[in-house]
Amino acid sequence: MKRKIIFSIIACLLLFFGGLIYLCFRSPNIILFRWLELINFNYSIFQNIDLKLSSIIIYNFPNALFVLFGYIFIYVIWFKDKYYYFLYTSIITILSIIYEIITKDISDIITIFIAFLISSLLYIKFHGVNYEKKKILGKLYRKHNKNRN
Repeated sequence: MKRKIIFSIIACLLLFFGGLIYLCFRSPNIILFRWLELINFNYSIFQNIDLKLSSIIIYNFPNALFVLFGYIFIYVIWFKDKYYYFLYTSIITILSIIYEIITKDISDIITIFIAFLISSLLYIKFHGVNYEKKKILGKLYRKHNKNRN
């Protein structure tokens, strides 16, 4: 339960920082800004930040943060079931890549793959070696040693 809370907080932070980069450095004709106008949120104070950042951080990094948010959100929901975790993260990856192919943005495709790799490595790290794999390998090892004797 503690791990779920920590990962939920991390997911919210990823979403927050991705949105903050959008608010501070992106053009105001993005759909996000129309949504903010609907709730009368004054985002103009964020637009006055004069900080020179790499275009990768402004245009590609938020996408990676949003996709990683999706992966971690799915992890929080399906953390005990690796099948559904990898099924849904694969669906997010495929849909994200299809969208980026349509927009012809190779840099975003690369950041999606990196986010998928990071989330997969984190999943494997926190779940260790699969129990079923240990069980199968143990049976094979015992069978192999029986045949040797």
